[in-house]
Amino acid sequence: MGIFDRTTTGHVTAPLSVAVERGALRFFAETIGETDPVHFDSAAARAAGYPDLRAPPTYAVVLDTAAATEATRRGLPRLLDLIGADLRYLLHGTERYCYHGTIHAGDTLEITHEVTGFSDAKGGALEIAHLKMRITHPARGPLVIATRDLIHRLPKVRP
Repeated sequence: MGIFDRTTTGHVTAPLSVAVERGALRFFAETIGETDPVHFDSAAARAAGYPDLRAPPTYAVVLDTAAATEATRRGLPRLLDLIGADLRYLLHGTERYCYHGTIHAGDTLEITHEVTGFSDAKGGALEIAHLKMRITHPARGPLVIATRDLIHRLPKVRP
């Protein structure tokens, strides 16, 4: 018997709006060691044809965290709570990103999560939650679609 709430299969969260702030984006780019000035210099970004600073691809993770914070602010369950994740047994599985457009400082984006399903592995010793996140711009459409698997290493039941 697993821990995840499998009745959440197919659940799509309400869209959460997240603003991409220039200072936070610049700090992130500098922290991860970005050297391309389009990530931390607005003039360089505009000269390269972007409306403002361009987010590094890994910034999607920051937006996912911001969406969780916004959900808490609004009194909505966080995705981990929704699926019944138990942090004592939770492992990070695979994670894949598909990029359809760029994210810029000044964007206000909508983030949704979908619980696409659950599976078992290792003869029932592991259970896996399959999740999808969509980051969408109201005019430019989908920018990032991320899929990830979270794993519970199930506790051994003693006879």
